Amino acid sequence: MPENSKLNVDETFESQKEIVTTKIIPALLKVIDPETYPIGEGILYEMIHQRHRHQREEALRKTKTTDTQTKESMRRHKNSRRKEVIYQSV
Repeated sequence: MPENSKLNVDETFESQKEIVTTKIIPALLKVIDPETYPIGEGILYEMIHQRHRHQREEALRKTKTTDTQTKESMRRHKNSRRKEVIYQSV
């Protein structure tokens, strides 16, 4: 895909909404076989939006100080472990 059609994680998804609706989604719909993988524009839009959000969060996380990154990583790990305990006991 050309560089001018790619999403930039430094910008918000809303500011790049036009690129998604006019270039990316039509290109994906041409490539995807509708018989094998029937999918609508709305679902593709949500998939792209979620992927961009997670990439942007990760990029913003990397700009923080190492101390903040470590604290956040520890917090996320604890939350993950807490979920494992909840799911195992159910």
